[in-house]
Amino acid sequence: MFCLQRRWFSTIFAKLVNCNACGIKLQNENPQGIGYYIKSRKPVINKLQSLEDIKYLLFSQDVQRVKEAQEVGSLEELKESMEEPPICKRCNDAVHRNQYDLKEFGRFKIEKVLEQVPKGSNLLHVVPLPEFPFHIEKSLLEGKSYDTSLILTKGDQLAKDKGTLQRKASIFFADFLKYQLGIISNKIVAVSAAKQWNVQSAYALMKATSYLIGDANVGKSTLVNSMMKKYFGYKIHTDRQGNFAAQPPTGEDLKNLKHFFKSHAAGVSHIPNMTRSIQGYRIGDKVVHDLPGFTTNVDEVYLENIIRKTWLERIRKTEKFNTKKLKNWKSITVKGSENGGCYTVGGLFFWQPPNGTINQIVNYLPGEGREFKSLDRGLEVLNACKNEEHPLLKYCAVHPDVCYQEKYARHIIPPFQGSIEVVLKNIGHILLRTTGKYEFKGLHELWVPRGIDVCIREPLERLISKGARQHIESRGKEPACPKDRPIVTSTYVMDSTESEPLLKMREMYLQRTSNDLSSRRFIHDDPQEVVSKLHDENPNLYWYYIW
Repeated sequence: MFCLQRRWFSTIFAKLVNCNACGIKLQNENPQGIGYYIKSRKPVINKLQSLEDIKYLLFSQDVQRVKEAQEVGSLEELKESMEEPPICKRCNDAVHRNQYDLKEFGRFKIEKVLEQVPKGSNLLHVVPLPEFPFHIEKSLLEGKSYDTSLILTKGDQLAKDKGTLQRKASIFFADFLKYQLGIISNKIVAVSAAKQWNVQSAYALMKATSYLIGDANVGKSTLVNSMMKKYFGYKIHTDRQGNFAAQPPTGEDLKNLKHFFKSHAAGVSHIPNMTRSIQGYRIGDKVVHDLPGFTTNVDEVYLENIIRKTWLERIRKTEKFNTKKLKNWKSITVKGSENGGCYTVGGLFFWQPPNGTINQIVNYLPGEGREFKSLDRGLEVLNACKNEEHPLLKYCAVHPDVCYQEKYARHIIPPFQGSIEVVLKNIGHILLRTTGKYEFKGLHELWVPRGIDVCIREPLERLISKGARQHIESRGKEPACPKDRPIVTSTYVMDSTESEPLLKMREMYLQRTSNDLSSRRFIHDDPQEVVSKLHDENPNLYWYYIW
């Protein structure tokens, strides 16, 4: 069996010229060139006779295959099972050794990615549900050049069960697009590829040929792998002319499915922009192309320059998300103080509630939180965590050179009643809640490292569940998404010396909506009067999201 498998891989490699992880064209002549790879050679496993053999076994891309290989009958069969399509040295070092240069993982503008998609094609726009509304590219959904559907991924990081994704999310987001963005579409699906929730609905949106498009690290490759396992699929390679060449699996391949899927799986990594070129897969009776991720602002700060690599791995590896937090709702009480007492998770943000308020926070980020008596004290402590032996290092997510007030932006949160969720782009979200009898005592502030985007939303899972229920019970007469108030908003970044943030916010709100007059609300009302009393429906004063 393994001899046949070896011949099959030799045949397929004669045709393929692409890295099995990023899709870039391979070459083994120029070590400094793009796509360079080291041709696999068989280490002498039973007799490691030289230091070079030991280094190869420890650091080559084959070491993970040796660890994960299924049981085989002989050493020779083990060697045969290791012969798989290779990956370039860049990907090998990044995936297996966590060593990479950000310059080698350049960002793509959306226009560059779309050059690889024929007009009129079926586009599947992939967006991570937990980070909504970030990563939604409005132009893709409202454009006429493509037939575009919306797939919301990583649903298990927001919904407690698959029923919310299967029956409620599509109803809610169809009305969100209609009433909040003016886009009519019912091609919307929410999934969890990691847990195989509602993957069949995503597959149903695919036509004979489809293209997955979205920001970097939104779950495109994970979705491909999930559908491949459910409907059986395999990779389609390209030749040097860019033509697709498919090699259907043989009967011998089907006897070793674990090995087969491993060799054909889409490259999944916690490192953004791993995929460098289009990669094709035949899944069931359909073909889907995984496109490189685009970045809306290619000049935005790299999170690697802000956050320690160990924390970034925990943030980006979705399998590390603790789903128990969704069900347990473990909250921590935080009191606002005159000195500006604050709460932080690793320095990714510092939350300062208004003086005299009692609040709760539910942390969905992968790290422990800690309170400090002031922002300056918190930054001072985290800055001291330069030594790897420092006892508080486990509380520090950011590099020491970031721990200065001038490196942080002061985000003022618009007024809210009850609970809100704060979303940090490419990082995750937290829930904030005011407790006790409603009384406006000031605005909440978030100090966030410059370069990290922040937005606010009403608690999303609650919105989806409540909205879908109202829509169904009213037989479609009631919208599933509120149409008379905004449910998401950008924050207001102000100078640290601004002493009247509510008045400044009104001024900034009028500037932001100067070209969108129909969205303006409460512009003739006294803001102090609006926030002074509890409303039956959240007024969401000065809420406005900049798309």
